[in-house]
Amino acid sequence: MANDPKPDKVEASEQAESKTFRSIHKLRILIVIILIILTVQYWLGDTTNLFVTTGTAPAIAFSFGAIISQIESYGPILIWHALEGFILLILSIVTIALSFGWAKKRSIRILSIVACLFVISAFYGGVSFVLSGFSDAASSAQMGGSFIGAYAFYWMELYFTR
Repeated sequence: MANDPKPDKVEASEQAESKTFRSIHKLRILIVIILIILTVQYWLGDTTNLFVTTGTAPAIAFSFGAIISQIESYGPILIWHALEGFILLILSIVTIALSFGWAKKRSIRILSIVACLFVISAFYGGVSFVLSGFSDAASSAQMGGSFIGAYAFYWMELYFTR
């Protein structure tokens, strides 16, 4: 009985489960952070939509400098909204990587990918909206609709990581 390897295997299995639990817990924390940022992103988007007057800004050519200049010209609310969008894009990509590294459930990985696709779509809609001189209603709708999709799928991912 002293040479029985089963207790070591049980102990190793328990350590692996504990490590997986800690990893999933970290993933859940990241998802909650994303949901908080998405909530603030919504508030700032609404505030921008209601109180930042863009008037008839001219459409601009696609360049990073022109996009930044256009955003900066409308003040801190729009700057913060754009910065949060970029942060959400980065965090969404990180969430995909961590879900593949830490989560065993395929559903968590799929939800992470789909949520990230919605964030990418919202980001693209935002850039398109800025490039249009804040006049393309379809790009604005893409931002809002994609936000709702990302929000829903991150809530589902949070649920499935329990």
